[in-house]
Amino acid sequence: MRQAAVQELARGFKHDPDTLPILKKRAIVDKNSAVRQAAMQELARGFKDHPGMFEVFYNCAVNDPFQREYNFQENPRQVAIEAIIEQYPHHSQTLSLLRDKAENDPDEQVREFAKKKLADFGHGHPLGN
Repeated sequence: MRQAAVQELARGFKHDPDTLPILKKRAIVDKNSAVRQAAMQELARGFKDHPGMFEVFYNCAVNDPFQREYNFQENPRQVAIEAIIEQYPHHSQTLSLLRDKAENDPDEQVREFAKKKLADFGHGHPLGN
């Protein structure tokens, strides 16, 4: 229910000044990983150009407490990494974050995703492709 509420808030009230702070809070502190993941996706989709968003995505990529229970679950850390790759491929911390996640993320799916993106980068492809 809260996941759907986050999506509706982001899409229906994007220009309300309270929406961005609410989404940031849900992305960072919500107890439910699906809510954090949905908030992270909505931030990436509609608020990526706002100041300070790299730090929000980076914080999630490094600190989100997600622990996989089922293969189908989406990890908020991976959603944050995807947003960073897409929006900030040339940021000074992007490549080091990818390297760290490829080696050290506790979620095997995130490690594999980061390794693939590093391989793409090593073959001359932009990080976002």
